[in-house]
Amino acid sequence: MLQLRAIVSGKVQHVGYRSRVVTMARTLDLKGCVRNLEDGRVYVLAEGDRADLERFCRAIRMEDPLIRVDDIQVHLSPPKGAWDGFYKISGERETDSRLDTATVFLKELIVIVKDGFKETNFRLGSLEGKLDSMEGKLDQIVAGQEKIAYKIDAARREIVSEVKELRYGLQEGAVSRLSKKKADWTGQHAEAKPKIHIKPS
Repeated sequence: MLQLRAIVSGKVQHVGYRSRVVTMARTLDLKGCVRNLEDGRVYVLAEGDRADLERFCRAIRMEDPLIRVDDIQVHLSPPKGAWDGFYKISGERETDSRLDTATVFLKELIVIVKDGFKETNFRLGSLEGKLDSMEGKLDQIVAGQEKIAYKIDAARREIVSEVKELRYGLQEGAVSRLSKKKADWTGQHAEAKPKIHIKPS
């Protein structure tokens, strides 16, 4: 058994740090206390087995959205055995456990919101990738439509040209047949002179 005395500095007061220390100490079955110091640091006294104290020392060096431990000064000595549990000591004008509980819930909410934003950003990034992929496919479709439109225009021009040639051929054929018929008709009627019948009166 050993006694650990630690001075913890950083953003550790009025952020629920002492409540977290109490929870960790009780989980490891350590005895002692934690309290705020006037200079903004936190004092921790814990008694227990060396292995548990080493785990505890690592655990109280934490960082989350509200808490940030910058430094821990640790001193080990023989235990005094003066504590029967682990306690949070509150001075005058300090918050009670309800506010510490609210701080814990606030930290959890902050983590949830941050994770939610990460998930949202991930999904938006995924959606952006899908939109980029769709844009590429739309570009391919547009290119395909342009090729089809070009082929349709070429086919239309070819059809118009063929129709013009057919019209011209039909006109030439009709004129040729008409000329031949006219010539035939003129030839037949030129030989036959009209007969004039005069009736005596």
